[in-house]
Amino acid sequence: MKTEGTKFNVSLITSLVLFSLLFLIQCKSVKNTQVKETARPEPAGWYAGDMHVHRDCGGPVDKIPSEETLIRMMDTNDLAVITVLADMGNGEVKPAEEDLPKVNGKDHPVSKPGRILHYDAEWHWDPYGITFEKKALGGHVVLLGLTEVKQIWEESPYKILEYGKKQNAIVGFCHGQYLNDSIQQNLNCCIPMEYPVEAVLGNTDFIAEDVFGTNSPNYGSYSADATIHAYYKLLNCGIRLGLCAGTDYPCNVGEPLGTLLTYVRVEGPLTYRKWIEGIRDGKTVVSRNAHKEFIDLKINNTYQPGDEIKADGETELDISVTWTSMEKDTGRLEIVHNGTIVTSEKVNVSSGDPYKLQFKYRVPESGWICARRMDENGHQTHTAAIYIAINDKAVRASAKDAEFFVSWIDNLLEKTSPGNEWNQYFSEDLGTVQNRYRMARDKYKKIAEEAGGQK
Repeated sequence: MKTEGTKFNVSLITSLVLFSLLFLIQCKSVKNTQVKETARPEPAGWYAGDMHVHRDCGGPVDKIPSEETLIRMMDTNDLAVITVLADMGNGEVKPAEEDLPKVNGKDHPVSKPGRILHYDAEWHWDPYGITFEKKALGGHVVLLGLTEVKQIWEESPYKILEYGKKQNAIVGFCHGQYLNDSIQQNLNCCIPMEYPVEAVLGNTDFIAEDVFGTNSPNYGSYSADATIHAYYKLLNCGIRLGLCAGTDYPCNVGEPLGTLLTYVRVEGPLTYRKWIEGIRDGKTVVSRNAHKEFIDLKINNTYQPGDEIKADGETELDISVTWTSMEKDTGRLEIVHNGTIVTSEKVNVSSGDPYKLQFKYRVPESGWICARRMDENGHQTHTAAIYIAINDKAVRASAKDAEFFVSWIDNLLEKTSPGNEWNQYFSEDLGTVQNRYRMARDKYKKIAEEAGGQK
């Protein structure tokens, strides 16, 4: 009996060992299909992504990466989402004919848990610096959430924005870094010339910054904060737009995906649709410092970017901003109300040692609050706005900002009129386009009047 029992025990132990080995092998196989869990600066429910990725920037066709390569490239900055933009414009970004059919409203098959790769589109017919026969003035438009797309020639982006909205897409202008805080007199490839027109006419959902991170040696003369200042002006006119950022890879000279990125707050399980709707709804934080830091803005311990606070009169806000960094760093943590800095602290952080700024602030009229982390290169991280609605009144925080847009549109009207330099971009739609300009200018004039003494 002892010998038989021993044989039974050995057999049982052998079976258990084999079962354990098989279980471990299976677990390892499952684990390899998942994304490695790493420490991240953002809280749960926020997802980092790059909404402006291409497979090409007019370079050699044999250098175009596959989707499998792009998925692997997401690992560098631990991105949950990338949007690969097919070129529905002049086709300079290759291979447009191959990538346009991939815009079908579905995640690409290479996507896996924790890594979503999704095709959407960018429209552009650059007015300057290209050899294509057809050229358009208005700027580059990104369309997120399309179900289908094709190459489309139009003289003005308003028809493209409407094309996207008919498919329930989220649409907006990119390349805000080229604005340089001034009314444009000269053109380059990508200036979003018509962004204030379509914003006030309700035809766009977001404004985006892209190309290089502020610490890049390639940054050149681009304005790190130009997109932010344009965003502030729109907010001060009562126009609510989403704020986002992406790399425009590989047009950023090959800097890693997510060097510029967008954090989006998502309720429940992550999907691409929820992520882009978060961009539309302003539930975002943008980073020019890759996936290395996050600023968590809360008001009254409840409200976050994209939310609205309603009050019947002057109200006191309990504002908190927590800066979390994966590295040791120094910067200015600032709270901005209607474009004005209301508190600023120079602080130090390190991995595992975030800094929390708390501040009580009274708001007498409708407006907005943002938070940002600044250094000598401008904003490194910036939240979208939390809105404050006092007595349900629209924000009219700056007559000066509304007047800036009036001057911007006056410049468009003058330069596109017959005999002037930008008239060449309109052979068919000039009358319709200039009527849109005038409608937008009238709205900004009214906003300036309603803002009164607010400068």
